[in-house]
Amino acid sequence: MKTLAWIFGIIAALLMLAGCINYLAQDWLFHVSNTVSYFHVANAFLLFTIAFLVYPKIEKK
Repeated sequence: MKTLAWIFGIIAALLMLAGCINYLAQDWLFHVSNTVSYFHVANAFLLFTIAFLVYPKIEKK
């Protein structure tokens, strides 16, 4: 589970980085007109990361 959490966390970080680059490049680099889309998807990956990190602690109790 910890490895899966790291994978989802890294994907979320890459998506946030892509969103920042897309914002600074004025949409000509990735051709995505709505930069917020990157952050919405990154939010979902971060929630999965939190869930994968908390679930083993809850299961032990």
